[in-house]
Amino acid sequence: MFIDPFVIRSINRSELRKRILFYLDEIYPTPTYLSEIARVVKSDPSNVKGALIGLGNRYNGHSSLVSLGLVEVVTEKGFKYYRLTEYGKQVVKLLKSYHSYYSRYT
Repeated sequence: MFIDPFVIRSINRSELRKRILFYLDEIYPTPTYLSEIARVVKSDPSNVKGALIGLGNRYNGHSSLVSLGLVEVVTEKGFKYYRLTEYGKQVVKLLKSYHSYYSRYT
């Protein structure tokens, strides 16, 4: 599967996006809600929302996890949940292999 270098660059520019992806990978395929993600990654819900879907100037919508195709929004009974996509799983796998490889040299 081809992984867009822009996606990797966007993830590497935000530690929060990376933490969210890794958490969603751990619980895959179970979707979860925004406040649960915020609690687990130890961040403010508004920052998590920005990383997921974009929010004003601080979080560019084009670089959000949903816009990049890494996370999908699941709506059930009027509630929004977030789940890693298959593409997102492949990106996390690549990021973990990079981390494993480069950690040998630090």
